[in-house]
Amino acid sequence: MAEDSAPPVEQMALASLNDGVSTPFAKAEFSDRVLIRTILSRADGGAGLAGQTVKVGGWVKTGREQGKGSFAFLELNDGSCPANLQVIVDAAVAPLGQIVPTGTCVNVEGLLKLPPEGTKQRVELRVEKVHHVGPVDPAKYPLPKTRLTLEFLRDIVHFRPRTNTISAVARIRNALAYALLPTRSSRSTAFFIYTLQFDAEKVEKELIKNPPPSEADIEAAKAVVKEKGEAVAQLKSAKAGKAEITASVAELDKAKENLSRLEERSKLKPGIPQKDGKIDYSQDFFAHQAFLTVSGQLQVETYACAVSSVHTFGPTFRAEHSHTSRHLAEFWWWSLK
Repeated sequence: MAEDSAPPVEQMALASLNDGVSTPFAKAEFSDRVLIRTILSRADGGAGLAGQTVKVGGWVKTGREQGKGSFAFLELNDGSCPANLQVIVDAAVAPLGQIVPTGTCVNVEGLLKLPPEGTKQRVELRVEKVHHVGPVDPAKYPLPKTRLTLEFLRDIVHFRPRTNTISAVARIRNALAYALLPTRSSRSTAFFIYTLQFDAEKVEKELIKNPPPSEADIEAAKAVVKEKGEAVAQLKSAKAGKAEITASVAELDKAKENLSRLEERSKLKPGIPQKDGKIDYSQDFFAHQAFLTVSGQLQVETYACAVSSVHTFGPTFRAEHSHTSRHLAEFWWWSLK
């Protein structure tokens, strides 16, 4: 695998928070929130950043009150890496009962400090301000601190990405996808679904702009075709010249084409085409009933609420009445969220 196509795990672990950026920290793209990954993935585990003030946000994996309710320890994860950042919140800063439950979403600002010797953490955050709290009801939040089986997680699909197992699988799949993709782009494409509903709207607009022909119009066109046909027959019976007969046949062909167009337009009806009182799927792109969804994007929203920045890469389908090389019915689509 080419070096430039591999996920920059080692580079990320060795990088300083001020590498290649003008601000003291590598922050999220659209906010001043510092990614927990950029703190804990350093070679020193973030110890070299002690004394720096940062703003972080994420979900509480575990929380507990200590010192008879005077402060609380939170294990905070923002999805940027598997590791959690230990956060200490004093009771004077925020109501501890509101931020301690597992699953709570918080955005906090504080000072990075070295923890006491003998602890497993290399750095911890002492909170000075709590900017936002997304509370949860501990009695209803479905992810307890205990180990969960995959069978149990089947019943709470939208919460699975917040577990260590499923998020780890997603990160492995992400690394494989990056290794296989020939190019990387931050641009996303639009997803189009053109079905019978789209065709019906086109027909309605066309009928408003150009009303369908009346019965009188069609009868008049038929009369012209009959007249031109009789003219050709008379010329042939009179053994007229070839040029004269050819010109008369050309007029007959034009009359027939005009009649065909009028009859075709007379069949246009507003609304979705029906047959025997039911939708006529034979006129659809796939010639039968089909269901097209953006289910990949729908499910990725749950991942965005667990591992933050996410992308989808998989097969996409669309129905459009175009059979050129520029309009595919099935293709692979990479979309970033």
